[in-house]
Amino acid sequence: MASAEFREYTLFCPVCKVNFKQLIVLHKLPKNFNVDRVLADAVERHNHQAYQDAQTQKNKAAANEQKLDKT
Repeated sequence: MASAEFREYTLFCPVCKVNFKQLIVLHKLPKNFNVDRVLADAVERHNHQAYQDAQTQKNKAAANEQKLDKT
């Protein structure tokens, strides 16, 4: 069994102003495969609202933990 080759790319979302990682499997891709187009599509598909909600939830949890530590 052949092992798949992965390549990790770091992408930037200009709306959220955040970097995120994208893995692409390079095993048995067609010769006309355009990595740049796939990466551009990944940036377009990035869910800004879900990211912002997750950040808000993470910040609230950290604030609650700090309040508990002070008591």
